[in-house]
Amino acid sequence: MVNIFIEAKDRKTSEAEFLTAILNRLGIPADTYSLKPTNGYTNLMDSDKAVNINAMRVNTDAGEKNLVVFDADSGNNNGGFEKRRDLLLKKKEELGLEFELFLWPDNGRDGDVEVLMESIARKDLYPEFFDCFSKYECCISRRKDDNGKQFYSTPNRKGKLHTYVTSLPLSKTKKDKVGSGDWQWYNPEIWDLDSDSLIPIKEFLKEHLL
Repeated sequence: MVNIFIEAKDRKTSEAEFLTAILNRLGIPADTYSLKPTNGYTNLMDSDKAVNINAMRVNTDAGEKNLVVFDADSGNNNGGFEKRRDLLLKKKEELGLEFELFLWPDNGRDGDVEVLMESIARKDLYPEFFDCFSKYECCISRRKDDNGKQFYSTPNRKGKLHTYVTSLPLSKTKKDKVGSGDWQWYNPEIWDLDSDSLIPIKEFLKEHLL
């Protein structure tokens, strides 16, 4: 069993469901891996809790693999590809752990899983949504408070993509599932799971799971 540690807080999140969809697309059997949510990158190697550390060591001792799939983030939130990679690899060495690392969006640049999600959204089918949303973001960002700071909060990319899915003509049953991370990942009219943008993560998963 391959343990795949992710930053999500639990399995019922868009990140977990997105990764599961990619794994399914590759034909990787669900009984060969286990997603392990850590609720943040700092919790992966929290010596006080040690839950994830112990899980890694037990898996390694059993001759199995550990994968870590986290966000690279950016300088705006104390991250960035090189900084986050170096931090995690340093901790790996200090604690004597064994794992392979992939950082969203493509294991080579700053960003997060939502950057990759947006890159496979079917903008070709729904250009109005993305054009109008960009104008909306631009418009509300113009208002400043008395101190010159932005008055309105601009939705983050996750909020944007959530709105994208829920704005589409889906059944109530499907829309009710969105809150649990089921963003209709298998619907080719919403997401392109064959996009070249997914090549880096697919190659990583194939290397370690197939």
